[in-house]
Amino acid sequence: HIAELKHVPCFFTMPFCGAAQIASLTLTLFVTTSSAPVKLIIDTDYGGGGCKAVDDVVAVAIAHALMTGGEVELLAIMLNTAPVQCSGAIGVLNHYYGRDGTVPIGAYDVQTPSATLEMEEPLPYVNHMVDHFPSLIKNSSQAEDAVALYRQVLATQPDRSVTISSIGIHTNLAALLRSEADRHSGLSGRDLIKQKVRLLAVMGGRYPASGVHPECNLCGGQSNRHNQGVASAASSFVARHWPEESEIIWSGFEVGRRVRTGGARFQRCAVAALDRNPVAAAIVNFRGGPDQSWYSWDPLTTLMAVRGADTAGCTKCRHCSGVNAIDADTGRNAWVSGQRSNQTYLLLQDAEKASKLIDDLLCHPPSTRALLA
Repeated sequence: HIAELKHVPCFFTMPFCGAAQIASLTLTLFVTTSSAPVKLIIDTDYGGGGCKAVDDVVAVAIAHALMTGGEVELLAIMLNTAPVQCSGAIGVLNHYYGRDGTVPIGAYDVQTPSATLEMEEPLPYVNHMVDHFPSLIKNSSQAEDAVALYRQVLATQPDRSVTISSIGIHTNLAALLRSEADRHSGLSGRDLIKQKVRLLAVMGGRYPASGVHPECNLCGGQSNRHNQGVASAASSFVARHWPEESEIIWSGFEVGRRVRTGGARFQRCAVAALDRNPVAAAIVNFRGGPDQSWYSWDPLTTLMAVRGADTAGCTKCRHCSGVNAIDADTGRNAWVSGQRSNQTYLLLQDAEKASKLIDDLLCHPPSTRALLA
């Protein structure tokens, strides 16, 4: 694995690096661009939603790494599900990457009218992160309200400048669409999205159709019938009511399933010590041992949202005019062919390229101080 990544010799072969070598590493790992950083919001279930996996952690981690490299301005991270510990686990990564108090965390209000989520236990790695790593917050009671934070953040951004990576259930997005004018903006939620959001990248569904087995982000999973109904209704509402002025790219189950990350290639990096790196610790806890990779549904969606489909080893389906239809009762989805719209879905072209890009970002140190420690 060191041989595979020999273009960054300072990071992988030397225990201490100078400033010039660190700068060289950063230039190697990140896309050189003269454009402004992508203004990104991540909306995640983070080990406590329908899919209950660890790739949310990887997605948030690479977003932080992309911010370190100047490709992203991470505006906020939103939790879209009920377990309160998940907000604390998000805070762990904020702390690890040196962004306590810089990247705000919003948590879904489980008492949202007509969309009250029942509490479920998160995956064990969530509690492991909160119990073993420092964080400015420990649970959702210390986070901001997700919809209020959405409205506050969007209102302050330039028109058509914001990208949202949706990697969980759609409770927050549906509530944002339904929100009314407030002290942050005189616009309704839908009009605020129309004015401010350039792209919604969604990990959800199967394409061209899910068949009888709905994908877990769109249906809310199978462990809680009530929450499944709430999540399915929210997904359908978002697909039907998202403004046409904002592009939607759907990234399906079949795409991320072919891209595996977070295994030996990452865990043998200098930064991946289990007692110091919460990403590595979460993956090992979830997989039950070291050097085991996992599917990359959420990190691939986030990488594509920032760098574009082609750069992430994918392409948009270019002959797929139509829209994604999601059943409000079951969360099943099907692509309905028709006129050209603001929607398309993702096709994977190079799984190994996507995998290596994600692992390389995971291997990037959180800061100069962390690298020299």
